[in-house]
Amino acid sequence: MIALISDIHGNLPALEAVLADIAAVGGVDGIYCLGDVVGYGPQPVECLELVASRARLILMGNHEHAVIYGAYGFNQGAKRAIEWTRGVLEAVEPPARRQQLFHLIENLPVRHEIGDVLMVHGSPRDPVMEYVLESDLWDGADPSKMDQIFQGFPRLCFVGHTHRPGVFTEDRCFLPSAELGDGFSLADGRYLVNVGSVGQPRDRDPRACYALVSTDAVYFRRVPYDFAEAVGRFRAIPELDRRFSDRLLRGE
Repeated sequence: MIALISDIHGNLPALEAVLADIAAVGGVDGIYCLGDVVGYGPQPVECLELVASRARLILMGNHEHAVIYGAYGFNQGAKRAIEWTRGVLEAVEPPARRQQLFHLIENLPVRHEIGDVLMVHGSPRDPVMEYVLESDLWDGADPSKMDQIFQGFPRLCFVGHTHRPGVFTEDRCFLPSAELGDGFSLADGRYLVNVGSVGQPRDRDPRACYALVSTDAVYFRRVPYDFAEAVGRFRAIPELDRRFSDRLLRGE
């Protein structure tokens, strides 16, 4: 069994709670991070170093990409957070530690395959930037998008990016994680699975979210953490938009 985490966004209390839960569950052979360790949140350095020390893999998320190449297409609040994050990283001492962090980010892969399983941050078509949303299944949406996405992986694809956990099926249904109870069988068919967000959930459940994956099933885990402490850390940084902390309490 492996654990898949994503979209930590500088929220150290949430990350620490998830890592403790993974340890408590036991039997996890490896942790894989699908990107966006940084962005929005107040502790990018601590989160990067902790994930790097515990995960077998970190993929490039759009926020890591923005730190290196610029926050193009980001809203103003997210852009300010990226600029602040870059400044924090550039101020890390000693220089060797700073260089190690930038080397880590610059060399993050955009995709990872294990047999017939693909892992990306965004989508098989655009591993870093593209969102796969429930609205892509609605009447009036471009059907070719989901057709091309499902053609982009052999059997299973795990993503993050939207912060909304659940399973997209090959017959174009989305099953939210809250409706899947004790897990969802992956034994038959082809599925795209969003593992949710550790540090910024947006499915109206503020608890940190991650996924455990066995050979034939996915199990979504929700982990409470000290929301008040996290909010306080966010609000202590004036460069970070207040809504990034307020949404923690609502899971939005």
